[in-house]
Amino acid sequence: MLPSSLIARALSRLLSHDANARALLSPHAGETLQVRMPPLAAALKITAEGDFVSGEFEVRESTPTVSVEFPLSALPLIAQGETVALRAATISGQAGLLQDVSKAFKSLPLAAEAELERFVGPIFANEATKLFKALIAFGENAQSSLQEAGKRYVHNEAKLVAERDAVAQFAADIQRLRIDVERLRQRVAQI
Repeated sequence: MLPSSLIARALSRLLSHDANARALLSPHAGETLQVRMPPLAAALKITAEGDFVSGEFEVRESTPTVSVEFPLSALPLIAQGETVALRAATISGQAGLLQDVSKAFKSLPLAAEAELERFVGPIFANEATKLFKALIAFGENAQSSLQEAGKRYVHNEAKLVAERDAVAQFAADIQRLRIDVERLRQRVAQI
């Protein structure tokens, strides 16, 4: 398990590439963010410069400003993107801080490429970033394909769910039958 101080240093290093992201976080100086996915947990505190430091002591002493807890079953959802993962999370505290952190983290992929470039060179860093983006796109395509295949199976193969048009036609047929039964009842009453 990575200590919060190591995570905070890595995030601060990546945020150092984007002054706007740090400016977005600096008004939240002193506030704490706790992210948990049992058994893993990280507690971060925002500094006046818009960086992160370990916030484990502050979280132990008081309630964090915002706490995000992911169930372990949400681990595959994290690769599908922030919005998909956050739907599975339990969030408590100030949502404004979480929104600002999310906005600040938008620049992290470019910063990660810049950091990777320092070690392996610009060409390999660019190719690694392309590969990462392609893997994300592949995951999104696979997800949409599975959803579409599941939908087709439920509607066409297993006939578990009726199509909208078929339901509308059935409702119209029932209405026509009611009208016919009422007319027949009136005829029988006249005879």
